[in-house]
Amino acid sequence: MPFVNGERKTVAGHDVSRSPYDPQKLTRFTTEHPDIQFVVVQWLDYLGTLRSRWLPIDAFDRLVKAGNRIGISKGNLGTLQNDKTTSVCDPVGQILVEPDLDSLRIMQTKGMIEPAASTCMARFVDNSMRPLSLCPRSQLQGFIETLEQDYHINLLVGFEIEVTFCRRGALGPNGHFAPLDSNHAWGTLSDEQLAHAFPLMAAISLELKGMGIEIEQLHSESGAGQYEFVLPPLPPVQAVDTLVQARQCIQQIAAAQGLRATYHPQPFPGIGRAAHAHVSLNSDSLAAEELEKTEKSFWASVLAHLPALCAFTMPQAGSYGRVVDDSWTNGTWVAWGTQNREVPLRRVETHGVGNGSRWEVRCLDGLANMYLALGAVVGAGLHGVRKGNPTTLSDEQKHEMGITQRLPTNLDQAIEALQQSGSLADALAPGVVSHYLAMKQAEQKMLSLMPQHERKRWLMERY
Repeated sequence: MPFVNGERKTVAGHDVSRSPYDPQKLTRFTTEHPDIQFVVVQWLDYLGTLRSRWLPIDAFDRLVKAGNRIGISKGNLGTLQNDKTTSVCDPVGQILVEPDLDSLRIMQTKGMIEPAASTCMARFVDNSMRPLSLCPRSQLQGFIETLEQDYHINLLVGFEIEVTFCRRGALGPNGHFAPLDSNHAWGTLSDEQLAHAFPLMAAISLELKGMGIEIEQLHSESGAGQYEFVLPPLPPVQAVDTLVQARQCIQQIAAAQGLRATYHPQPFPGIGRAAHAHVSLNSDSLAAEELEKTEKSFWASVLAHLPALCAFTMPQAGSYGRVVDDSWTNGTWVAWGTQNREVPLRRVETHGVGNGSRWEVRCLDGLANMYLALGAVVGAGLHGVRKGNPTTLSDEQKHEMGITQRLPTNLDQAIEALQQSGSLADALAPGVVSHYLAMKQAEQKMLSLMPQHERKRWLMERY
């Protein structure tokens, strides 16, 4: 069934029949953008594949006014990137896709054929119209609401988009792609870059601005063909929505110029690329001392769970080429620092943003489902806030929490750490960890059948 009505229902004494939409938001949007003919409703699956349904604007308008959702098979929660099924692919039943009008924005115009379209991110709900426990976006939103309501903490998240622009069909280091340019280093603007990369970066930045996404900075990174766009700090779900939409825009504009933009962590030999997230805890009501105490509990718990979290934040075998020392990546130790770029968790100055410290999560790359990865980090932090101040722990307890551990150096180690972390499984929504582990097991079995160069090319084409 394509659409499901929001008929009047009561669940656990609560009326859930009220429409999840404010039709005036759509009216304002279509008034501002009268040329829009289609709405692309999008979501990330467990393995970070961007899935979608395309609705003509009139059909989307009817859906919103009626309070309907889009029905899809429950089995879609358990398929791989190529739609092969896994042990958690259940074809019986349905889940409901609920667009979030707060994420509605126009799509890029460059590289697009007529008619004009817009993008809208979505969450999953069940047949009782409650957030689906296996929905990564809803899980993240639930953690944020708990922090706000129970602990008076709100989070801001700002992402760095590191992307590599590649020429297709060129005889490059991996036999299929070659970097857009090679005469550059971090922060440079060579004549080659000025001729090719700068016009591309400028076009992308202007297109993003037209979509309502402001870029704070952009510059070249260390790897061949590698560049970075810095997004502004936003509430977590909005930050991930914006990240997904911005990355899609970047890839589309690159494709229109015959290029491939990839977020693969190591498409070519060298330092690799990440997807650093800057997270700050803020409060309008807590005293500075209480906020600092809560912040310590939050990040100590993230640090304690970091080996298991890596299964979410660095989800492919190729992610672990960056787990090395002396390379300005995230180092090999479970540790935090201040101005040290060799740690996976770095405390930095806030520069006027929020009233708490800003922390950079560095063990995070572009292959992750960012709703799921950030949700796991926030869930681990919330677990620490619930348990209390880490400064009261003994050295033995700190050791048991894994604060003296090394980071996983490969995906198998990260998966094993996640399998053994009962506390992280308990901190996340029911079933999330077991579902994710089943998906990764099937995915890695599929990828293991490919030669290494083909596996890298396959992932670069998809991420």
